[in-house]
Amino acid sequence: MDRKRLVLILAEPDDEHALYIQGLLTDEGHIVRILNTAQYPADFALSYGPQSNSARIEFPDGPILDWNDIYSIYWRQFTGVGASVLPDGEQAFIAENDSRSLVESMLYALPGKWVNSYRAWSLHQVKPVQLAKVCSLNLEPAVIMPRTLLTNSRNELKGFARSAGQCIFKPVQGGAHTRILTDEHLSEEHLDNLQHAPVTIQQYIEGTDIRVFVAGRKVMACRIETDALDFREDPNVKIDPHALSREVADACIRIARVLNLVWTGIDLRLTEKGEYFFFEANPSPMFMGFESRCRLPLTETLIDLLVK
Repeated sequence: MDRKRLVLILAEPDDEHALYIQGLLTDEGHIVRILNTAQYPADFALSYGPQSNSARIEFPDGPILDWNDIYSIYWRQFTGVGASVLPDGEQAFIAENDSRSLVESMLYALPGKWVNSYRAWSLHQVKPVQLAKVCSLNLEPAVIMPRTLLTNSRNELKGFARSAGQCIFKPVQGGAHTRILTDEHLSEEHLDNLQHAPVTIQQYIEGTDIRVFVAGRKVMACRIETDALDFREDPNVKIDPHALSREVADACIRIARVLNLVWTGIDLRLTEKGEYFFFEANPSPMFMGFESRCRLPLTETLIDLLVK
């Protein structure tokens, strides 16, 4: 690649994946800036013109970045905006809300090669809708959705658990690991917690975890061997390349498309019967650990999306 590209990475300044991609692109001669939106409005300035649908970012170290010069944007993390510290609480709320509105307007409206877009990120923030969109594709038998309920009704939860057999539970939006549902969890004392937050309850699927990376029309998968319910809790997890059938690979591409994802990590589980069950599609998957273990060209495909 002879032509220099200007790439913007949305991330915290110490994010390992962001720094890794920044270093590789810089070594190739590209210009890369990391933007931490949590530093707005205190540490950088943003101007947006609705008529021209363009923006300018003034960084604290001097450079002014014109949005029209940006070739691609790697959405690694969206960190929100900084809290406004003002003596008047109402003024602080208005100030922070104004900052959020301007930053999110920029992310939503401005053109560019997004990897991934505001729309894709937004769908990940409402995981029940994400699941519904995947269900609407009618991908069976290539990929199956396990029976799932999201609720804070103790009656609905108990009824689902009785009908679905062995179940797992996890947060609606994430942030905690998956757990097996036990009789103790169905006690009235535990069910009282539903008054604080809903929960995802799902049919337990026995099998092997499969992580599928989709980059445009490229599909790469790896098999995750672990005895843990959640492989992230296993320091001895084994990860190897895994071959998908054309039908399953095509289903993963369709999942990515319906969720507006050009780069994603899709979590499947493979049963002894050869069935693949869908759990989640991540709009900003970690990939360095997978690549180091199974040698899939994940970095190469991501860089191709950003600069080619």
